Amino acid sequence: MKLKLLVVIFSSLVVLSACAGENTNTSQEDQTQIIKDLVQDFSEGTIKDKSGSITSSELIVTDSEGSEQTYDLSETDFFVSIAPYEHQTHP
Repeated sequence: MKLKLLVVIFSSLVVLSACAGENTNTSQEDQTQIIKDLVQDFSEGTIKDKSGSITSSELIVTDSEGSEQTYDLSETDFFVSIAPYEHQTHP
């Protein structure tokens, strides 16, 4: 009887652990989408009270008071910035 109860409890824990793992992936997907949306907003100039810079590994957002928030980039995604200058480059 105790053995059956232990098997049921163990099985339940395995199932719950598997479900928790799926939520982590969704959370990572949500985080990736947030970063993509922020980069798009900065590119379009719709964010006025914050500035953003991006490296190969993170997005750094600085608000008007100078506090920074960093977002880790996914290893599978990358961002390309193309300067719209014909006769000069970035300063």
